[in-house]
Order: sequence, then structure tokens, then C-alpha cells
Amino acid sequence: MIKKIVFIIVMVMICAGSTFSLAQAQEELPGVVLKRCIDDVILILNEPVETTDAGLVHRNQRLFDKAGEVFDFASLSMGALGSNWRRFSPIQRTEFIGLFSHVVADSYFSRMEGHDFADVLISYDEAQMLPPTSSGVRRADIPTLVSHNGVKTPVVYRMLEKNSAWKVYDVIIEGVSMVANYREQYRVRFMDTPESMIAELKKKVAK
Repeated sequence: MIKKIVFIIVMVMICAGSTFSLAQAQEELPGVVLKRCIDDVILILNEPVETTDAGLVHRNQRLFDKAGEVFDFASLSMGALGSNWRRFSPIQRTEFIGLFSHVVADSYFSRMEGHDFADVLISYDEAQMLPPTSSGVRRADIPTLVSHNGVKTPVVYRMLEKNSAWKVYDVIIEGVSMVANYREQYRVRFMDTPESMIAELKKKVAK
């Protein structure tokens, strides 16, 4: 149960970054940006919602409206595809990023129903600065501990400073990287063409 709660929070985070200005991001530490985002997401998840299709669509749309502010969808998609990324044209990459983010979101939005997030507690450790990338981009790990029904689960958010704003590019739950998990799924499809992978995503989004 706790793992499902953790995955739901993480995946909603992907599709529901907290809204904040670039000026604020420039002045804030990565941990502060992350905490505000998670707080905003949990508030939305705990608000009363109509159980009708329209009510659920409205709630999910509110989360989608916040998308992209904190999570780096491009890095997630590139990491998920691994070496396959090089076979995609610039146009195909853009299309894949948009479709892939929606498929991931839809998968986890459907798991939210019937869960109470009011008793979920999250503690944050001090950010651990990582060596910068070869191009000089600053990176940081934000260790957190998610507690629910007496069970504690370690979750580490990996962030980088992109265009003067801190963004999440990977999430590690109990030592397992989300990006690496998706990369393994796509690794076995190295014979598939970019066109076929995009077509498959389109079918999933259309359902």
C-alpha cells in the first residue's frame, strides 16, 4: 500500500509541478522548490472531488495545468529512451515527449481513486550537491522519507538547474531509479522504429 501511495505522489509530481515565477526559482534552493511543489500537489489530491467523470477530469486538468514547472519532461523522455533517443528526429523527439508524459500521467491518475493522502507525512533532508555535468549544469539530490500507516519509504529526487530554475529529472524510490526502469522497458525494443513507438503512444493517449 505504501509503495502505491509513494508512486502516486511521485507520478502526480511529474504531471503537476508547482507554479512559481522564474525570479523566485533563481532565489530559492532546490529543496525549497521541491517541497512547495509536493505541498501543492497533496492539497489538490486531498480536496473533495466529484466522483463523476466530469469531476475527475476537472481535477486531473488542474494537475495538468501545472505541468512542466518543476519536472523536466525532456530529460525524462531522453533517459527513458536511452540510446534509442539518437534515432529520433527533433520533431519526433518533441512528439514523443508530449505523448510519453500523458501516458505516464494517465497511468497513475487512474490509481488515485479511493486513496486518502491526508495522513501522508514527508520529511526532507538537506540537499546533497552533486558534481556538475560536463557542460557545467549544477545538480542536486533531495532525500525525502514518505511515511504512511507506520511504513516509511525513502525517495530521492534528482534535480538540475536548467534555465536558472531547478527541475526534477529522476526519482529514486527505495534505490530504484524511475528513469532506469523506463529505459529497461524501451531497451528491449531497439528494433522498433521511432514511428512505431510514437504510434503506440498515440493509441494509448486516445483510449
